Amino acid sequence: MPFLSRLKRSLLLAMLGRQTPDKLLALARKRLPRVFARAARQSPAYAALLADAGVDAAACRSGEEVLARAPVLAKADLFERFPVNELLVREVDPARLGGVLTSSGHGGSNFAFGVSTRSQLQLAADDIDLGLQQAFGIDQRSTLLVNCLPMGVFFTSNTVCVANVSVREDMAFAILNQAGPLFEQAILCTDPLFCKRLLDYARAQGFDWSRLRMNVVLGEEMFSEDYRTYLAAALGVPLDAPGGSLIGSSMGVGELGLNLFFETPETIALRRAWHARDPDQVLPSFFCFNPLRSYVEVLEPDGDGVGDLVITMLDARAPIPMIRYRTGDRARWLTEADLAPLDADSRAALAALPFPMVAVLGRDKDQIDSHWHVDHFKALLYRRPEVADQLSGAFRVLRHGEGLRLDVQLGLAATRTPEAVATELTALIAESAARRGAPVPELCCFPYHAFPHGMGLDYERKFRYFPGV
Repeated sequence: MPFLSRLKRSLLLAMLGRQTPDKLLALARKRLPRVFARAARQSPAYAALLADAGVDAAACRSGEEVLARAPVLAKADLFERFPVNELLVREVDPARLGGVLTSSGHGGSNFAFGVSTRSQLQLAADDIDLGLQQAFGIDQRSTLLVNCLPMGVFFTSNTVCVANVSVREDMAFAILNQAGPLFEQAILCTDPLFCKRLLDYARAQGFDWSRLRMNVVLGEEMFSEDYRTYLAAALGVPLDAPGGSLIGSSMGVGELGLNLFFETPETIALRRAWHARDPDQVLPSFFCFNPLRSYVEVLEPDGDGVGDLVITMLDARAPIPMIRYRTGDRARWLTEADLAPLDADSRAALAALPFPMVAVLGRDKDQIDSHWHVDHFKALLYRRPEVADQLSGAFRVLRHGEGLRLDVQLGLAATRTPEAVATELTALIAESAARRGAPVPELCCFPYHAFPHGMGLDYERKFRYFPGV
């Protein structure tokens, strides 16, 4: 591996380790005026937005002044109003642009874009390797990374062997089966639904996952601890063993960047401790983030401290400045009450992390009614492995009369009838509903190709579990 890249990672990780999260946040605030002034001076679109808001850019000289006066923006304010040439800063020649990453389009209307220069792309490998070293020790173990993320998400690395296969389970399986044993560990980057498809495909081939030291990074959507437990068992991963493999979550935003938020063994232990206390509770994802890369705010919090997640990217070379951008997610800061289920050693390990932490709850539209959340069903489908083995993981919640109906898709290789699976799954849902005093939705199970909400899954697009009214 390149010696300078490895040294750079070691020095940066050591620097972060010497700082407290509060000190890192203070350093991040000091970077805000620079990126703000550049955007006001260089981006025609941002200058127009400041004029609309009546903000005098010259008066915002400190991070606190930027946070007090700069407008909070959303996709509609930027990508649905301005063409890309007006969003770009004037100092960036389009000939220097090297990459474009789109948002998922899951929210409807127009796409948003994350644009990178060629020099930024050259540095992207170092950024990826820094995160991989922190999570998986890639400097200590030879590593194969199989990237199964959709929508053209592409990884580069100066250290690990990367296979960018997108959503092709046959290609991913072939690489893991044939090339995986050459390496001391493998990392699978994917989303929960496609990961389930890959598991089913490998099972049909009689694949023994114990041949590989597997790690998994899941993105694109929230998942439950029942899913994490199911996945760990299927892969033979000792999930709660110290120093073991990691099945973790990463959250990015297409127009902002990849891996903005990430789990660690310590934050995973916190979430699993809460799950052990109450398996029916809808849990946030407890994430760390690097405040020298992005400044995070939680705006307009309610009585529970939950507000809108707003992010400012701190790269002063960004072609499109992203300042106080509302992602559409809900979040809150961690409190002392969050640590209640942890013992003293686990609390100390969490407190030793150099990164700030935030609890991300997903989007409001995932709350179906006063009793049910989409994440309830994401958990219940995986609570019993023998039931989960029969399913694809896809479901659709529908309004049905005065209640709800849950349509569930069986897996391609399901061996039991829809009626038999529906009986067991209904019992699971009824048990959870009884504990919470919730009404039981009507349940319908469909063979894979008869599922009326997307036939066979299009894994290139985010699946809509609850389209609303």
